[in-house]
Amino acid sequence: MSSGKRVKIIIDGREVETVAGTLLIKAAEDAGIYIPRLCYHEGLRPDGNCRMCLVEVEGMRKPVPACMTPVKEGMVVKTDTPALREHRKKVLEFILTTHPMDCPICDQAGECVLQDYYFTYSLEDRRYKEERERKPKRVYWGKNLVYDAERCILCRRCVRFLDHVTKTGELGVFERGVHSYIGLFDGRKIENNYSGNLVDLCPVGAITDLDFRFKMRVWFLERTPSVCPFCARGCNIEIHTNTNPLTNRFSRQRVFRIKPRKNLQINRWWICDEGRYSYRFIDENRILRPMIKGRETTWEAVSKKLREIIGRDVRVYLSAWMSNEELVYWKRLADFLKWKASFVRKPDGDEDALLRVKDKNPNTLTCKILGLEEEGGQEEVAVVFHFPWAGEKHSFKIGIFTNSFEGMEEWDLILPAATFAEKEGHWTNFQGLIQKFHQALQPLGESREEGEIGEVFASAFGIHMPWEREAMEREFEKEHRKWSGK
Repeated sequence: MSSGKRVKIIIDGREVETVAGTLLIKAAEDAGIYIPRLCYHEGLRPDGNCRMCLVEVEGMRKPVPACMTPVKEGMVVKTDTPALREHRKKVLEFILTTHPMDCPICDQAGECVLQDYYFTYSLEDRRYKEERERKPKRVYWGKNLVYDAERCILCRRCVRFLDHVTKTGELGVFERGVHSYIGLFDGRKIENNYSGNLVDLCPVGAITDLDFRFKMRVWFLERTPSVCPFCARGCNIEIHTNTNPLTNRFSRQRVFRIKPRKNLQINRWWICDEGRYSYRFIDENRILRPMIKGRETTWEAVSKKLREIIGRDVRVYLSAWMSNEELVYWKRLADFLKWKASFVRKPDGDEDALLRVKDKNPNTLTCKILGLEEEGGQEEVAVVFHFPWAGEKHSFKIGIFTNSFEGMEEWDLILPAATFAEKEGHWTNFQGLIQKFHQALQPLGESREEGEIGEVFASAFGIHMPWEREAMEREFEKEHRKWSGK
């Protein structure tokens, strides 16, 4: 436990200042000095079982594990000496005596720490000639998890995560010595809401994800920083995509997986399974072109159709999935046209003590900051974003949606909207933190982001109101400062 007192230590000849009690491996990493590790993970309790992170500390007779050693004032540390390199080489050699050389078919290839260390420490020549230990393969653990005991290096990251983070404790280490393996306790399956994090934690390919297994090589994936939209916490994520026709020739799938991004203020190192596996709506069942009464039309015909609502009583239902900038723009447009404006959102759902909150929308708070109410009305015309049920009471219905649904032919006009992965903007999470999501993909078909659709409305009504994302961002920042009192 750190005391908050600042201390100075020397690592590889460099003076480093840190907090007393910080683990040496973390203090070095914060200073830009990487110490090899397999079992250590910043978000888990240290275990010290892999011995890859041994370092030399002046005054200590033997090398010590950096993941278990707290820093002290005046400590002098060496992390990369000939003796340490030889030690790490031997640790890897022992691991590889039982590890299968199946990198060409392993999903972890390209992201495997063991693979990287193999080349770092020049282990091309293998002295071990005996037959490798045989262990269970393709063991189904529950949800999307498949375990290969032959690849497992017994780092115990998965066990520690379930013991200390989710506190569900489904896994343990069974047998002893070379026969040891990670296994489920009798009668258990991994069914908690954070199971996918075990795949991220595994430094090798022992735990793989059925949702991603054998679908794409990781070096063909583009990685885009974004924010999860499936609850108001706004966990930081990466969207992994491939739209290259040479390396993705046999699939219409563009998004292949979602991974967490570290943010200690919001989601730390984790995301829930809902945020991880709910990405398919980005590519599947999309509305690709505008429709009038269920029949596809053109954007030019949309402008003519919109003129039919000029002078009529209109309510616009903005969405808690729209960005800050889009909400500001559409509220301004509604105010100018003297439309009544409210907002609609997904109903509350389950929450837990780790990450998930009951509000299943990314931007409810912005709607409230802008003074929007969650209410309906009896107006003749409804302009509805994202949630079709909001238009049930109105006789003339215009919908701005991303995905198909039953009853689209009953809508007078439907306009295809881009998903969050096909645009950029900001959301405000339930804590009042503004976060940016980035565009990972081009919009499918003729879909457009909601700000661009707003320009179509403004043009149809003869209003000059261009969609300028940066200007709307600045306008919301003013509203946010008023709300927060800053």
